[in-house]
Amino acid sequence: MILVSNPKFCLEPFEEALEEVESEFEGWEILAERHHGWEHREEVKDALSTTKIQVQVHAPLNDINIASLNPDIRKTSVDEVKKSLKMASMIDAEMVTVHPGIYSPLSRYMEDIIELSKESLIELKRSAEEYGVNLAVENLPEMWLTLCSEPENIEYLTNEVGLDFCLDIGHAYIADSLEEFLNFSPVNVHIHDNEGDKDLHLPLGEGEINLKRVLRSLKNFKGNYVIEGRNMEDLLESRDYLKRLIGD
Repeated sequence: MILVSNPKFCLEPFEEALEEVESEFEGWEILAERHHGWEHREEVKDALSTTKIQVQVHAPLNDINIASLNPDIRKTSVDEVKKSLKMASMIDAEMVTVHPGIYSPLSRYMEDIIELSKESLIELKRSAEEYGVNLAVENLPEMWLTLCSEPENIEYLTNEVGLDFCLDIGHAYIADSLEEFLNFSPVNVHIHDNEGDKDLHLPLGEGEINLKRVLRSLKNFKGNYVIEGRNMEDLLESRDYLKRLIGD
């Protein structure tokens, strides 16, 4: 199924965003922040009870770092992600995507920083199992602050922790690792376009990614494609483009 995601949706009251999304899409990956986060869980649950739209959840990412060198910040970050796991269970969302953490100015020079991410993910996996949801870790784009843009680090975390994998096609392309990541077995796919240097989240077909070839490589993929974009116009353009590719 084709789902949609736009971080700016969470700046709107949930019912308003839901009305906008379900008028055009069958599914939605909800960013569990602001008006769509834990503090508004009852509103989210009540609104979704009136619709048949399929939902999954993206754990909060703003000011969150599950690989932080600061133990208190790391604990708070893990606790915030746990809330999104519990909310996912409340709204019958079976899939939650989480970022593996980011570097701080100091941790950028530490080879074992990924171990902090692993410790956090082990704890989060236990919570995911408790709430009966699947937790998938997402590859990030190659930037100075991002952990796990490299296939070997994602492979390490998924194997060591026993996590599922969310493939972000655009992120993998920026990291020049798309070919390697296509050999993985994702349970969730984020799809957007770019020119290979910045995380632009362009509409599909407006960047450099050979999406037709990518989809051929994912022909056995059985999960959801989550279109990520900056506004509804771009999302609709990408949806139509993706449908044409799938049809071909």
